[in-house]
Amino acid sequence: MPGFDHELKVRLFQNNPELAPIMLRDTIGFPVPDYSRVELGCTDHTKLKPVPFKSDSVIVLYDEHGAKQMAIIAEVQHKKDPDKPFSWPLYVATVWELIRCPVRLMVVCPDSSTERWAREPIRFEAGGTTLAPAVMGPSNTPVIDDIERARALPELSVLSAAAHGDDPAVLKATEAALDPLPDHTRLIYNDFIESKLSESARLMWEELMATGTYEWQSDFARKYVGQGRKEGREEGREEGREEGQLLAKHDALLRLLERRGIPVSEHERSLINACDDLDQLDTWFDRAITATTAEELFD
Repeated sequence: MPGFDHELKVRLFQNNPELAPIMLRDTIGFPVPDYSRVELGCTDHTKLKPVPFKSDSVIVLYDEHGAKQMAIIAEVQHKKDPDKPFSWPLYVATVWELIRCPVRLMVVCPDSSTERWAREPIRFEAGGTTLAPAVMGPSNTPVIDDIERARALPELSVLSAAAHGDDPAVLKATEAALDPLPDHTRLIYNDFIESKLSESARLMWEELMATGTYEWQSDFARKYVGQGRKEGREEGREEGREEGQLLAKHDALLRLLERRGIPVSEHERSLINACDDLDQLDTWFDRAITATTAEELFD
């Protein structure tokens, strides 16, 4: 079962699909065609049962006429996995067949060893054909220390803070980027960043969060983020993480339905918001990618 770090990074792409082409072009340096619209695509690449093949995120770029320009498979890889060189080409081929446009595999790695491993070309065809993943890791994670740039793409700022948290300017820019986000999104992004910081950087980050311009609105956020309060911090953080994951999944599912123009009744919205089963919410999210009505999610 993927851990919190993995799921948080996956949600960065699902919360803001624009992150994928920007990272691919500006950070990793791979060409991206001109596009005017970005959508999430289907991540289920299962072709032969009972073995399932599912990537973390698929982002589809469209031009102003609605024509597909590129599909980006965004994979979060936290450690070396000997099976991935065999499954990644399958992901690419399946998305190519389903979406019928150029496909790029992008891999996000947390450490240098995994980054070096992911950069190795995958030679999968006897004639010499190789797959070269586009990789972002410690060596090329951008330093986002400009507040305006951070606010323009807060998800990239989150990754920057996790990688460069000893830089006060990076933390300050990230604090400003998180400032206008919804409580539940801000909460889980904050928790992820804090888990990646050194002790000195964590103290600096907590001070920023305690004295920042954002005024917490919910009792839940005030209790568990606490604006610097230390009493009950560990218990609150764990409970806050689980609650934050649920809220993020509720939000992502409703946002996907909204972006696809699918009406959601008050009853259906209540069913989604009342669900506290993370796996069930993931199942509904996958169904929402191709559903034509909200009712189809619950079949």
